Amino acid sequence: MAKRERFKDGKKKRLYQRKGLWIFLAICVLAGLGGLWWADQKLEPFRERSLTYDLERIDDVEEPSLIFDRKGKELGRIFVENRSLVGIEEVPEIFIQALLAQEDQRFFDHEGVDWIGVMRAVYLNLKAREVTQGASTITMQLARNAFDLQSEARERGEGGMDRKMVEAFLALRIEKWMMSQFPGEEGMEAKMKILEFYLNRIPFGSGFYGIRSASLGYYGKEPKDLTVEECASIVACVKNPTALSPLRSPEDNKKARDHVLNRMLEEGTVTDSEWARLRALPVKVNPKPLRRGTSHLYEKVAGIARDRVGLEAMSRGGFKIYTTIDSEVQERAQESLTSHLARIESTGGYGHPLHGDYNKASGKPPAYLQGGVLMVDSATGAVLAHVGGRDFVHSQFDIVESGRRPLGTAFLPVIYTAALENDWHPSTAVRDEPMDNRAVMIGGREGILGEWGMEIAQPRYEGRITCRRALAASKIAASVRLGKDLGLEKVDAQSRTMGLRPASEKLLTRLLLGWEPAALAEAVLAYSAFSNGGMRPRARYYIERIDNAEEKTVYQAAAKQSAAEQVCSATTAYQMHSMLQDVTKSGNLAAQGSQLGGEEFPGAVKTGSTHNFSDGWCLGYNGRVSLGVWVGFIDGNTPIFEGAFGKQLAFPIWVDTINAASSNFSGQEVAMPEGLEPVSICSRSGLMATRYCYDTEEHPEHGVTFRTTAYREILRADRAQLGYCDVHGQGGVAVEEVLANYGPESVASAQRQRLAVSPIRPKAPALIGSDPYNAITLSLAPEEESADSLTLGPMLLLDYGVRGEEEASLRLPPPEKLKLVTE
Repeated sequence: MAKRERFKDGKKKRLYQRKGLWIFLAICVLAGLGGLWWADQKLEPFRERSLTYDLERIDDVEEPSLIFDRKGKELGRIFVENRSLVGIEEVPEIFIQALLAQEDQRFFDHEGVDWIGVMRAVYLNLKAREVTQGASTITMQLARNAFDLQSEARERGEGGMDRKMVEAFLALRIEKWMMSQFPGEEGMEAKMKILEFYLNRIPFGSGFYGIRSASLGYYGKEPKDLTVEECASIVACVKNPTALSPLRSPEDNKKARDHVLNRMLEEGTVTDSEWARLRALPVKVNPKPLRRGTSHLYEKVAGIARDRVGLEAMSRGGFKIYTTIDSEVQERAQESLTSHLARIESTGGYGHPLHGDYNKASGKPPAYLQGGVLMVDSATGAVLAHVGGRDFVHSQFDIVESGRRPLGTAFLPVIYTAALENDWHPSTAVRDEPMDNRAVMIGGREGILGEWGMEIAQPRYEGRITCRRALAASKIAASVRLGKDLGLEKVDAQSRTMGLRPASEKLLTRLLLGWEPAALAEAVLAYSAFSNGGMRPRARYYIERIDNAEEKTVYQAAAKQSAAEQVCSATTAYQMHSMLQDVTKSGNLAAQGSQLGGEEFPGAVKTGSTHNFSDGWCLGYNGRVSLGVWVGFIDGNTPIFEGAFGKQLAFPIWVDTINAASSNFSGQEVAMPEGLEPVSICSRSGLMATRYCYDTEEHPEHGVTFRTTAYREILRADRAQLGYCDVHGQGGVAVEEVLANYGPESVASAQRQRLAVSPIRPKAPALIGSDPYNAITLSLAPEEESADSLTLGPMLLLDYGVRGEEEASLRLPPPEKLKLVTE
């Protein structure tokens, strides 16, 4: 019956005429609508959440604050994430092609979500019965990174699918918003801007954020200079930045890079021959990353900048910090310190821990040889170079800032400064003779006080010498005698005035030999006064100004000259400068003086050594900048090696650094102030020289010869009349005569000596008897200071008991035989 009904009237019912079909379709539509309603209800919270994010902040990345040297060269960056922003036009097209080949092939076709990619990922994941494929577009990844959706999902306890929903809705919103903000070129401008935001934000491994940071960090070049294989290598890091870093795992990076090249071949961005050649290349890195806290100088500048603008403001970044540092001098100082200390460690018999053997994992501070370097502008205190230690990675202890070590013989100039300030002269005679060590109690309680200041193996005593000679040769006993005669209180007061802060409250004689510890910065600023008219900068400074992201200056260094203070008179400063110049001319650095650049070095330098050879110093200036170097161990008093003098430990580093500064801070002559005048002085007596001031010397070929002992001294004009030399001619007045007439306070020492007073000069020639032979008047002044060595006229009889007539007699041939002829 049913069959008949089916073929009734000989016709079959059409499909659309079937009621069952319509019922089925109605059910499907209702089910679909119900499903859509259900999905909409389920997805609505994610859609609502996507609307809460402020798209204006999509490009808010941490912008680093840049540190520049005095010439505008970048020194480093202050940041949490190592990043440097670039425009999309600076990214090579091949990099973008590599990125899209791996991450988002249909980037320019979708509107934030690649639905084809989504369906493909769903199919492959269902087929594999696990999540093997993702469908995140570049816009979705930007949304995830810009608003830290992963951290938010963890806080909410949500899974990956919930986060993906938020990403998708947010990506759709971002694309729509970007199209409204950048409507040019039919949406192409907006797409390129999305790529720019993305490439400046995402991590690429090894602490590098953004394309430029990764390009410099891995290959040492700007993004525009990357090769095809380098582009593919960096793109490969996107999948797993930590595991695929070419620095951490070049083998894994090569595999991932080759996968990117495979995708580029499929997309037609490289040819078969290019693909084969590129796959055969190894991964070769050349890291030159953007620098951050890799030195003591960086930490110093960053700390000052945070103090000046505030921690919260600095965390937002965008500041430009213009420092006083000269990067060329800074680099040379660090290189010289590192290489010279390595040479010391390689010396035969060196028995201390080595830098190369240090294991940071031990948790112990390094015990190997350390050093520090500081250079400042002598007039202003502006820091040009700051090397706070040998290796910042091993130890963050800053020697310049926190180290305090005994100055040793580098302290001696303080004694002589105090003496000149208290009416002594550079030519004042002191005794260079053995001294009982009980007078100082340094390095032992018995025996003779050592003479390590000359920095030679076999020093010798020279007897009566001038203060100039004693300082130039770094004489220990002579300097101690001078300090004791002057008074420890006066030396201590001068030390404190110059910025050196002795730790001991009780004054002991060992103060005179640099026993008290001092900071490198204190010593450098103290020496700067000798080249700056006695003016010492009150403090160092590192930053000239700080500009914010809007190019507005938020900090400016104070006026430079107002920060200086007078620590000694201008005349004393120049006399000290003149005395210190003899260190490299005739003193303990005479053999090394030629290492200083230029025909004649206009500055001065003084090394310092301690009695136990545990510390080496070198301090000085070139007329414009002052420089200090210290070498030793941070703790303890262990000898570096026997006979470790400052000229071996610190002077080579000092020379390298001061010569490096000569191109930008060439030395300049220190001007002599008013109130000083040159006077001819005998180096044997320290008194005014006469024409008889010479020493006889036995010459192997010429017999007895004569060497002048006169030299040009700089004395205060009001104290220039010292009296004539009492070694080569009797001058001055005996102690007993002064005691009888003026009292004991007029005598510096109870020992018998000749006092430096000017002899009485007659106002007119004195005649004794007749002068039938028209005798001559003799002048005792040196020939170069006398208009006429011999003046015809009456004779002035002066009994000077001139010595040396017989010893220095000229050898003349015997006269010919006398013949008497009679007429």
